[in-house]
Amino acid sequence: MTTYSVVYKLKEAVIEVQGHSGYAKAGEDIVCASISTACIMTANLIDKLDLRYNILDLVCEEGYFRLQVNTLDGTTLGIFENLVETLDSISGEYPKYLKLKS
Repeated sequence: MTTYSVVYKLKEAVIEVQGHSGYAKAGEDIVCASISTACIMTANLIDKLDLRYNILDLVCEEGYFRLQVNTLDGTTLGIFENLVETLDSISGEYPKYLKLKS
């Protein structure tokens, strides 16, 4: 199962995604592919818009993604919340394979 956590602080936000969904075998797992795509698109958008100055930490590895935003302006907050909403949606469709960690 893949888990994700979201923490909002005063002017910071952190999202951490880890694990493999286990929905299907590697190369056929649509849940894992959806999660990975959402995370990678977020990282690429941050890079494309040159918002790296707002990021304290960005890690994108096999089975692990962490994004920490240190400035929640309208753009970075929108990007961050889009990822959270996407993960929430996937979790709603596949609750056995993606879960919000409390």
